Amino acid sequence: MADIQEEKGRFYIIKENQTIAELIFEEEGSDMIITHTEVNLEDQGEGLATELVEYAVQYARENDVKIKPVCAFAEKVLSNDPKHQDVLKD
Repeated sequence: MADIQEEKGRFYIIKENQTIAELIFEEEGSDMIITHTEVNLEDQGEGLATELVEYAVQYARENDVKIKPVCAFAEKVLSNDPKHQDVLKD
């Protein structure tokens, strides 16, 4: 698993002092709206974006928020796995 960093509105992964993957979100009340995930072209295929979405799920559970995925990738990951249903916004 990658070492995921946090800052307001963003989870990201750094390799060799460069951000190689990130998940961008907004928080509105008790909602976490995932708007974008991106992985550098040369680092794709390693599961980094999925790790970021899983990290967002953990964050949502710890902070008692619901996830509303606007990002198509995050929506696909979250809706295809029943174990994430507890954090999805109805």
